[in-house]
Amino acid sequence: MNDNHVTHVHPTAHAHTSRCWWDHTKPGWVCPAGDENTPPSPASAVVEVDHAEVDTRDMVVVHTAVLREFRLLRGAVARTAGGDRDQARVVDAHLGLMCDLLHHHHEGEDELLWPLLAARLPAGSQPLLALAEAQHDGLHQALAAVGVARHAWIENASGVSRDALVRGLEVLSRLLTEHLEDEERNLLPLAATYLTAAEWQAVGEHGAASTPKAALPLVVGMFAYEGDPAVLKATLASAPLVPRLLVPRIAPGVYARRARKVYGTRTP
Repeated sequence: MNDNHVTHVHPTAHAHTSRCWWDHTKPGWVCPAGDENTPPSPASAVVEVDHAEVDTRDMVVVHTAVLREFRLLRGAVARTAGGDRDQARVVDAHLGLMCDLLHHHHEGEDELLWPLLAARLPAGSQPLLALAEAQHDGLHQALAAVGVARHAWIENASGVSRDALVRGLEVLSRLLTEHLEDEERNLLPLAATYLTAAEWQAVGEHGAASTPKAALPLVVGMFAYEGDPAVLKATLASAPLVPRLLVPRIAPGVYARRARKVYGTRTP
């Protein structure tokens, strides 16, 4: 047997529900009290995976940055004085970048991650994937609403349009927080188990390819602000030599300058 061959045994005492989650550190299922009485699932109790578990910590780095920026942007919009078109444009430029990043991040999951998991997860885990897909639909609608509110705000920079955008960002942040918490708890451990390293890397490459090259230092700086340096180094390991060496050096300063313009401080 291959040294990387892993056999995960799933208990057959009951059919797992969306309240159960797979703890890849044991590995094993964690089932809330009462769920163990659910009737057995017809799904196979043994799932064999012919590879070592994948390191999915890079996704947590992305999530941390995205959640932080949308939270901070809500405050930046709220602090912009009515009629201050210049500051509205500065804040909106960063908000536009974050909306695009979130859109492409979810696009990569929809196209590259969810289909693979849908084909490989045991029946008991499928509700977790269905929940994530439904959350993506809700976030897509929230992003669209923010887009409409952004357009109105940048048109007149009024206090009324500003406040409408703040409300839209509040909804988006609430939905995003719920979704990312569920994804990190439920789906990242499953992805670590059922995907290969190459399949996981393709998700990250989709996001990188969707980011304008001119924005890459800023985006890396956002990730590095609170991200694990070791994870960031591993993420950039496959990049060409010059960007791999140069971008980490300049990225923190690029983000600090953007933060000062948008949030009023280099260390938000």
